[in-house]
Amino acid sequence: ALTFVNESVKDDLIQGGYSYKVKYLNVRQKMMFMKKIYFLLFIAVSAWFASCKSATKLYQKGNYDEAVQVAVKKLQKDPNDPKLRSVVQDAYRYAVTDHENRIRNYSSMDNEMKWEWMYNEYSDLQNLHNAIFKAPSVYELVRPTDYSSDINANAAKASDVHYNRGMQLM
Repeated sequence: ALTFVNESVKDDLIQGGYSYKVKYLNVRQKMMFMKKIYFLLFIAVSAWFASCKSATKLYQKGNYDEAVQVAVKKLQKDPNDPKLRSVVQDAYRYAVTDHENRIRNYSSMDNEMKWEWMYNEYSDLQNLHNAIFKAPSVYELVRPTDYSSDINANAAKASDVHYNRGMQLM
């Protein structure tokens, strides 16, 4: 039973319509609570470790753009890591080949949306260039191509297509 030091507090709680029941956790309830906390902490730490990305694993899975991004960030911390240097070179080469193959495929299509699709591919290539450009040691190693003029050319053609489509709908 719960006893109040001051009976007027009890009377105030009852008159105000508030419940004055206070639940005390017994030892077993405390243990269950702690197990839940530890479990949630374990899940959070596991998720954090899972979010750590490896450039090598991304490269092996065929995520070349992301492998380049991760390798560049890690090479900024340790520019002499031979494995990462090799991964960034290979991943960049494969990423460029992949994007350029898609660009060639799009350019041979009759679909008027090809300009937007090509613009997106060139933008991805330019993002790789920009990421590498931020790390001078990696830039000297990879020597990426600047695709900004290709982006501008395709942006103009893509905007013309969108403008003409809009005019047709009017």
